[in-house]
Amino acid sequence: MNTLTLKRRLQLVCALFLHIPLVAIVAYAISAGFSQHLAILGVALVSTLAATILAVPYIGRAMDGALPTPAE
Repeated sequence: MNTLTLKRRLQLVCALFLHIPLVAIVAYAISAGFSQHLAILGVALVSTLAATILAVPYIGRAMDGALPTPAE
């Protein structure tokens, strides 16, 4: 597996982990009345997207220096 694939896989996994709180809030909102929780769902969605947009490129830059270059 090359370094680009490892970096992309790590970025994807971290992005998915950042969405776990959003999924939990949605699950709670569905069980307790979806329309009553639209404000918190919006806040959770925006904050999750912002965290993902900020974290994924940072992970990519950090991994650029950490992964060994493949032998040519």
